[in-house]
Amino acid sequence: MASILIIGGANGLGGAIARTFADAGDHVTVADEGPAPPGLGGMRFVAVELAAVEAVHRAVAAVAQDGLDALVIAASAMASAPIAEWTPAMWDRAAAINLRLPFFAVQAALPWLRASSQASVTIVSSTAALRGQPFTHAYQATKAGVAGLVRSLTAELGPEGIRVNAVLGGWLETPLTEGFWATRPPGERAAIDARIPLRRHGTAGETAAVVHFLASPAAGYLTGAMLPVDGGDTAV
Repeated sequence: MASILIIGGANGLGGAIARTFADAGDHVTVADEGPAPPGLGGMRFVAVELAAVEAVHRAVAAVAQDGLDALVIAASAMASAPIAEWTPAMWDRAAAINLRLPFFAVQAALPWLRASSQASVTIVSSTAALRGQPFTHAYQATKAGVAGLVRSLTAELGPEGIRVNAVLGGWLETPLTEGFWATRPPGERAAIDARIPLRRHGTAGETAAVVHFLASPAAGYLTGAMLPVDGGDTAV
C-alpha cells in the first residue's frame, strides 16, 4: 500500500484520480478547497486554500505520519475572456494554482519523498501547453510553464530516484471544461470533437488511469515525460 497525496482531488478529474488510487488499495489523502465532498470513503480530506502557499504545508503535514510515496497535483484554474476583459486578479489566480502551487508542493514534500523507495511526482497539466487556444490566456501560459518546471525538477531530483512527470489532458468531460463550453457559441464543441481522431472528449477515468500508472513501480524508468491523453488531438 502506497501513501498518496493528491492536491486538488475533491472533484472532477482530481476526484477520479483519488478514487483510482483508493480502489487500488492505496492510502489516499486529498487536499482541496472545502467542504469535503461526499463519497470519500476511507480517504482523508484536508481543506486548503489552493492559491495560498501555506496550503501545501498543511497538505504535506497531514501525511507526515504515514510517509509519502507519490505526490499528485491535480488542481487547476481556468478563466476565459477576451484580452480586454482580463484583470490582474484573474491572471494571478491562474498563476498561483497552475504553476506556483506545483513547485511549492514539491518543495514541501521533498523530505518525505526522499525517504520513499518509489517516490514520484505527477503534475496534471494540459495539451494547452502544446497548442494555442483563444481567451484562456493565463491557463495557456501557466500550463506551458509546467512543462519547464517538469524538466527542471527532473534534472534536479532524478539523481535521488524521484521521478517527475506530467499528464497533458486534452478535451475531457470535467466540470472545468463544462464551464468553458458554457461560455462558447453552440456548435464549437462539435467542431472540436470532429477534429480529434477519436471523435470525442475523453473521460476523467481514462486520464486517472494514466496518472495511476505513472505513480506505480511499472513506470519506474519513466521521468521527465509529458504524456498527452487527448484522443490523438495533438498528434495530427
